Amino acid sequence: MVGLCCMVTVAEARVRWSTPGAYRLRLSGINAFPLDAQKTDSGQNLFAEHRLRIRPTIEAGPLNIFIEIDVLTGQIFGDTLEVGTAFVERRHGDPTIWYDGWTTVEPRQAWLDLQLPWFDLQFGQMGADWGMGLLDDDGADDDAGQWVERLGDKRNGDLVDRLMFSVRPLRRFTHGPLGDAVLSVGADHVWQDDLASALSGDTAWRAVGSLWWPGDALSGGLYAVHRWQTDENGDETSRTAIDAHLRLNLPLFLLGAEVQVEGELVGVFGETNALRPATSADGVDLLGLGWAARAETAWRCPRIAAALEVGYASGDADPDDGEWRAFSFDPDFRVGLVLFPDVLRLISLRSAERAADPARVGIAQAGADWLPTDGAVRNALYVNPGVTWRPGRWTLTGMAVLAWGSEPFVDPFETFEAGGATRNHRGEPASRFYGAELAFGVGWRFSLGGVLRGELGLQGGALYPGPALDEALDDGLIGKLVGRAQLAW
Repeated sequence: MVGLCCMVTVAEARVRWSTPGAYRLRLSGINAFPLDAQKTDSGQNLFAEHRLRIRPTIEAGPLNIFIEIDVLTGQIFGDTLEVGTAFVERRHGDPTIWYDGWTTVEPRQAWLDLQLPWFDLQFGQMGADWGMGLLDDDGADDDAGQWVERLGDKRNGDLVDRLMFSVRPLRRFTHGPLGDAVLSVGADHVWQDDLASALSGDTAWRAVGSLWWPGDALSGGLYAVHRWQTDENGDETSRTAIDAHLRLNLPLFLLGAEVQVEGELVGVFGETNALRPATSADGVDLLGLGWAARAETAWRCPRIAAALEVGYASGDADPDDGEWRAFSFDPDFRVGLVLFPDVLRLISLRSAERAADPARVGIAQAGADWLPTDGAVRNALYVNPGVTWRPGRWTLTGMAVLAWGSEPFVDPFETFEAGGATRNHRGEPASRFYGAELAFGVGWRFSLGGVLRGELGLQGGALYPGPALDEALDDGLIGKLVGRAQLAW
């Protein structure tokens, strides 16, 4: 990214300073849809958000220093959220404060990377990221390059206070491809992610290790994370995640194209007392599984890319036993524009609000704050084809999502009201088909003076709800439009 920069020479070391940044503005509209049997609406149907992010960087020989600050971020006008506000994550801003986007300043990252011939050292507050982003995603904006564009935006990212050592243990024994394998070990204090927030009083530590082979045609590796967490209310969680990632790039010279195949598989196990069903008052065991696989082809002329992605996140249709089997992708792993980011996110917020209300259920359910999805893929099997065409300055994208629950879609409050018979959020018998979504994106890129680059665009989608979400398929489409403007330097 182009940035304002200067260079000086000190003791034969080149020092480079740059301040890249970007501003984005989003105007979103979504029609009202029922969040429960009483057809409660979220109240947030037309609103705007913006974000001004700068990323100063200092490069001094083997030492690089990175800083990231959101100078302004959040909602700036329009409707505010009215349901589930007690369960909105702190990093999304306070929904009870109107238009906090005019005042919120968020320092996000400040870390150094020391690269020496025999090892690398990373230290400071930084984004955690691995593979496709199913487990850890740093929230950095994607550059799709020649591949199919993903719709929507990354919002937050996982931030950790990290000390990480990386070595190439085989380099001294071989000069072949195996010598490029990187072994990393480190420790994290979690600043914010989808499970904890230090600003909210949660304390989470992680032991992290990975083995990565950064090949040109074939790359991949293993990532292991053990987590100890104590929530603000004293609940404790011990969780281990094993994550395998593989990517293959294959050029097709005769066709003027390139194929990329990528997959990630995550298994999670552990225990927590944040969930305490009647049959397991001391807590539950954690056992979740998630995976995603994506194959795409990009042609150089015409500049067209086509992709097919399939993903799975385990669910839990029996919340009263001694196991929690639901797995959630990282919320910044985007699938579609309507179903996961908005419909299931808002329904789950309303579900948590009702499950935690002692006036409704007699005793507030422990672990109700685990119910909101935060827009992530959870309890789902989905198929997501897409295509992107880039004629000149334009980017045109079309995609579809077909999604089912890996287990029937169950609402705890309605199931409690029905005496234990599984029910969805509308009080109807639980089923699995979420629905079908069609979405599009149109963008036009421009530059100003060779320093500033921008894009104007529109994204939209429509969801036809399936039986898992709709009482009798009689509420029609759920539609969403997002006007987009951004400027980078």
